[in-house]
Amino acid sequence: MSQVSFYPGPSKVYSNTTEYIYEAYASGILSINHRSEEFMHLFGKLKKTLHKKLKVPKNYEIAFVSSATECWEIISQSVVKNRIAVCHNGAFGEKWAAYAAGQSPDCIELPFEVEEELPIGKITAAEADVVGIVHNETSNGTFLSDPIMEGLRSNLSSDTLVTVDATSSMAGLALPFRTADIWFASVQKCFGLPAGMAIMILSPKAVERAYRLDRRMPYNALIRILENSRKNQTHYTPNVLNMYLLYRTQRTSKGIEAQHAKTLKRFNNWSQLIDQLPNLNWLVKNEAVRSPTVLPLVTKNVDKLKKATKEKGFVLGDGYAQWKDSTIRIANFPAIKGKEIERLAKFLRRYYP
Repeated sequence: MSQVSFYPGPSKVYSNTTEYIYEAYASGILSINHRSEEFMHLFGKLKKTLHKKLKVPKNYEIAFVSSATECWEIISQSVVKNRIAVCHNGAFGEKWAAYAAGQSPDCIELPFEVEEELPIGKITAAEADVVGIVHNETSNGTFLSDPIMEGLRSNLSSDTLVTVDATSSMAGLALPFRTADIWFASVQKCFGLPAGMAIMILSPKAVERAYRLDRRMPYNALIRILENSRKNQTHYTPNVLNMYLLYRTQRTSKGIEAQHAKTLKRFNNWSQLIDQLPNLNWLVKNEAVRSPTVLPLVTKNVDKLKKATKEKGFVLGDGYAQWKDSTIRIANFPAIKGKEIERLAKFLRRYYP
């Protein structure tokens, strides 16, 4: 029996991925030199498509790297003048903060509670020149609303860069790009692609900071990345297949506004179901901070539930960190088909009568 993955990353890839892989092979894309005209043409089309489909501001630049984790390093090495403050309420934000502290001795960690809104006042008081936040915390299913993002931006000095890990929301939700300066995400979640690539979206202010600091020595220095991206090239041998798959899947997409509406509609359907089921409860009680794309749920006998769903052809996500033994996580990502969601929902109704 084939398995439908509801794991929150790497997760289910788009069903037409096989077609596009063969298309890439048959066209010779997989064998092209990454300094060739053919590759640069693909790179340029991909950037143009992402600007259009994701509604990226025209004056924001797009670049590609290997992973969102790499972006933590790029930010610390390339745009931090004196101090970075990383705010976190879950495992991935905490890992970013720990990494930033290793790169920047003056790093400030700003932890906050799962049920709490982002503490804008604490961030402002930190007086950092770079702020790091997680838009959608995959470990516990919390996210930052547009009003919170706008409130953060308006309370910081104009010289402060806001950097955002949006790995579990980019391409699934419409993002308020102008509220931050560096957005980044890996492609194995809402983009519905195999793991192995990440996207960086950079404001003019972030680009200016990188050039003003002029740190060119690290292999993945942002200046090096930008100078290559502007030539429609990369500073490393790129994942050409994933770039092609990203281009093809985004080109056929109806656009982020339609995707955002679909994500929220599906989330509302999930919410109605979960609220009706006994012994299956939300990890995050505060609806204002509850993620529409990653749904961590508390239940008894987690292993029994995962085994039962796997026998029916579904893979649920494990709980993460301190919630590992008490929760499961369900991805609400675009590549998952409506009929697959209906099948899982039907099973859960029977499992929790």
